[in-house]
Amino acid sequence: MWHTRRMTETALRYGSSVADWERAKLQAKDFLTSCARRRATTTYSELCAVVDAIHLRPYSFAIVAFLNEICTEEDAAHGVMMASLVVRKDSGVPGDGYFRHADRLGRDISDREAFWRSEVEKVYDVWPGLRD
Repeated sequence: MWHTRRMTETALRYGSSVADWERAKLQAKDFLTSCARRRATTTYSELCAVVDAIHLRPYSFAIVAFLNEICTEEDAAHGVMMASLVVRKDSGVPGDGYFRHADRLGRDISDREAFWRSEVEKVYDVWPGLRD
């Protein structure tokens, strides 16, 4: 029984199946790509409303882990932290978890706002939109 329970636990990501978690990341990446093409940011709440493959809440450990995975994957693929486009409603900048993860990825966050603004521009450059 322990073996079965252990296997089930490892097949879940914050209460969601791994397959649903991965599908949710694809939904989020598609949405964030559209934001980048519009040169826009979005809030944690807006992102959670768009992703329907799993249930995410804006102020949860799951959203932090979810966005950290997206950042790590897109950093490896494109050299940018895609979740730079996800900001808090009250401040208009990402939360502390974003900056902690940026530090783990080797970014210089000594000037948080300057770093974040620079990273947002890099994301926009990777996914350019149509110009008028």
